[in-house]
This record gives sequence, C-alpha cells and structure tokens, in this order.
Amino acid sequence: MIVDINVQNFQQALVQASMSKTVVIYFHAQQVPECQSMTPLLERLIGADSTHIDLAKVDVADPQLQSLAVQLGLQALPAMVAFKDGQPVDVLEGPQDEEGIKVFLQPYQPNEADQLLAQAKQTLGQDPQAAYGLLQQARTLEDSPAIRLCLAEAALALNKLEETKQLLTTIGMADQDSQYQHILARLQLAEEAADSPELRELEQKLAATPDSLELKEELAVLYFQAGRQEEALQLLIEVLQQDLAFGEAKKRFLDMLTTMGADPVASRYRRKLYSMLY
Repeated sequence: MIVDINVQNFQQALVQASMSKTVVIYFHAQQVPECQSMTPLLERLIGADSTHIDLAKVDVADPQLQSLAVQLGLQALPAMVAFKDGQPVDVLEGPQDEEGIKVFLQPYQPNEADQLLAQAKQTLGQDPQAAYGLLQQARTLEDSPAIRLCLAEAALALNKLEETKQLLTTIGMADQDSQYQHILARLQLAEEAADSPELRELEQKLAATPDSLELKEELAVLYFQAGRQEEALQLLIEVLQQDLAFGEAKKRFLDMLTTMGADPVASRYRRKLYSMLY
C-alpha cells in the first residue's frame, strides 16, 4: 500500500501498520529536485500491492509533520526510514539510485524461495502440477521444512504417495503442525484405498510367475493408479528391457512420464529408456 501521511492517519498508517509489516517512511519535499526522480522510482520498487512493505510518504513542507523528521534526527532529503513494531530500524538519507533503494529494501522483502512458496500456495488448489514445479524450484534455493511440507501436499494431490511419505519423514517434531497432521491423515487414507484386493492378487500372481511380462504390465498400471509411480516405471522398464515392443508397455511408460512432468523420478526413467533406444 502507498499512502500519503497526514495528522489524521498517522497513528493507523504508521504505528499500527508497522505491527504487521514493514512501513518505509519516505520524507520528501516538492522544492528538493532529487525528490522528483526518486519518488516515482521508490513507488515502483515497492508497489501499491506489496504484502510485505507499505510506503508512507511524508511531505516535510507540512508544518504539522516536520516534527516527525526532527524526532528521527534526519539531516537530508529525500530520506527513507524503515519502521517495524512502532520503532525505526534503519535510515537512509540523501538521493538514491535504483540499486541503492533495492539494497535498502532487500531485508524487508521476501527472498525468491519465499516468493515461489507463496505463489505455489495460491496455485495448489487449482493446478497442483504447477504448484509442484514451483515448490521444486523453491527447494533448490532453500530446503526449509515449510517448503518440504507444501511440496508433500502437492505430491499427495498428484497421487505421488511414496514421495509424500518420504517428504513427511523429513519434517521434525517442531514443525509437525496441523498442516502436517492433515497431510499425514490424507496419506494414510490414500494408502488404504490404494491397497486394493485386485492389486494384492496381481502381486501374488507375479510372485508365482516372476517372468510374466503381461502381469508386470498389468501390475504397473495398478501401481501407477495407486500413486506408486516409481514401482510402476520399474516394472515397465523391466518389460521393455526384455521386449521393447511388448503389448502397450512402451506407450504406457511414455504416458506415465508425460503425466509426471518434471518429476526427478520421471527424468531418471526417461534417461533409462533413451539409453535403450539410442
């Protein structure tokens, strides 16, 4: 939010607002030439829709607001003061170029991993595959429990049960909050639903005749439907290693890889197929 400070909104726009986010107080004056170029630059860099920083503009030409600049001990214009929890935490005086403003704002803005996490949370309900990709990017930048937990939720939405289980094992006791418990409960229900009598029967048949390519292909389909993607791909790669043209094995294998997108497991098995073909 960008707001012009006056006597009436001072308490709400500065003090109260700083309790939930950083407020950058920008002291300027029409008669100071440097303010003419810096004001639009600062407005653009913070943005009117920022959820992390408010820009509160103070025109020191207003005699009722001059005391604020005096209280903060400011000596030059334009000036920026970072305000948090009702207290000034940083000051930068004098004209600044874009890079100087960015350096000043950086501690109060989310890093790239946090931005990806926030974007993934907004996307998860509508497009879990897109959210999954964003969270994988975020994890390469910062492998935090919050990112892993959200990644587990996205994996579960994509029926990646084994990956969901693995991710949950990385969450320590201190981070096992209500979101963790919710994902764990949903995972248990999904695993119970996936352990169908048909699947168990096929596993028993394959155990009795382990060289049956037909059974491996059938079981791979059920494994994939049950969220056991890696086991499904492993069975199909075994079929293709024996007979590259067997049944629908190659088509099913490629369809599974397409469905899994940029999943690291899919990438690994895609390389295995290419090594067989070329």
